[in-house]
Amino acid sequence: MSEQMKTPRKWTKVLLIVSLALNACFIGLIIGVKLTQDGMRPQRAPSAQGSLYLRALSHEDRRALGKSMRSYHTREMRQMDRAGYESALVLLRATPFDPEALEDLMEDQTEASEERLEYAREALIAHLAAMSDTERAEFADALEHALKRGPKRKKQP
Repeated sequence: MSEQMKTPRKWTKVLLIVSLALNACFIGLIIGVKLTQDGMRPQRAPSAQGSLYLRALSHEDRRALGKSMRSYHTREMRQMDRAGYESALVLLRATPFDPEALEDLMEDQTEASEERLEYAREALIAHLAAMSDTERAEFADALEHALKRGPKRKKQP
């Protein structure tokens, strides 16, 4: 009987290997979370929505462009946006679900968003065109700095 106790069973070896693998995964997960919290996450490509251009502007210039966007995106447009999302809620909860109707609604929302983006792009270009050569060169330097710095990170609480 003592010989049987000394020889490990096959399933105990398998259990040991699985346990070691799970421990290694857990340690890797902990290290990954810690590195991410320390700000060592990989750099992502900047948003195509022009956020780098806006970050490169002065505070006053950003406020002026924001004011222009608010005057363009009227209360009626905001109400239409909200109505579109409320319609999406109805479509999502409907039985049977109509994916084509949701797709049509989302296409309309995308079109409205693209119109606002086009207005913002035109406003930014007009603003840059109104700058002096020196101001535009300073803007280019600020844009280059923002590009090198990468995306802003949210502060950890």
